[in-house]
Amino acid sequence: MDHNPSSRVSFGCPDGLLEQLDEIADREEKSRSEKLRELVRKEVEAKGDLEGPQPVLPDDEQLADAYRTLHERAHAPYKDKPRVKLETAKNKLYDNDTPKSAVLDDVIKPLEKLGFLSVWPGNQNVWVVVPPMRYTDGEDVVMSAEKASA
Repeated sequence: MDHNPSSRVSFGCPDGLLEQLDEIADREEKSRSEKLRELVRKEVEAKGDLEGPQPVLPDDEQLADAYRTLHERAHAPYKDKPRVKLETAKNKLYDNDTPKSAVLDDVIKPLEKLGFLSVWPGNQNVWVVVPPMRYTDGEDVVMSAEKASA
């Protein structure tokens, strides 16, 4: 058991990414450390229950992260439909490794091919429709509504 409640962690991070994190922390009136602790806490809450149902995610880590991002955005409490504008999705998913112009072909279309989302043309917008997250209890796949009872 760890008797030191204030463990320290050191890791490398691209400068641009760290600058963006600092800007986000400043906007939220938090220190870098507070923001990192919050992000670690969210990650552990999202994935830390190793005994309970686990989300079904793409094997590719980039696609898994992209799916989580789109799912969170599409299923936000203020949303009445589980979808995101394609342009918003591109803005959320591009980075130094995947420029905005490549997001559709490198991220969104592979997620669609794997069945994690659908791209639908609308009257004025193209929508990325993200169905409820599926979970596995180690044997069977259950939908998110069943997660609590699994």
